[in-house]
Amino acid sequence: MGVFNHSPVFRVGGDEFAVISQGADYENIEKLVGKLNAHNEQAINDGGIVVACGMAKFENDENVASVFEKADTAMYKNKIELKATHNAK
Repeated sequence: MGVFNHSPVFRVGGDEFAVISQGADYENIEKLVGKLNAHNEQAINDGGIVVACGMAKFENDENVASVFEKADTAMYKNKIELKATHNAK
């Protein structure tokens, strides 16, 4: 898919991954998440692989773990939305 070409990607368990966006990826994070969303729309229509995504930025958070928790919550919300969209088709 080649979305996060300039940031490290870490496997955090099973089929879950975390990206620590940096540089150009960080500056364009909304565009990159939009690219994932466009991929998902196409994948739902074509029967391809759908990738749930959640994003959070460090903004006066107490620690990095809280940012990860916010991103994880957003990812599960996105996963529910994608399943509902897929089931509606």
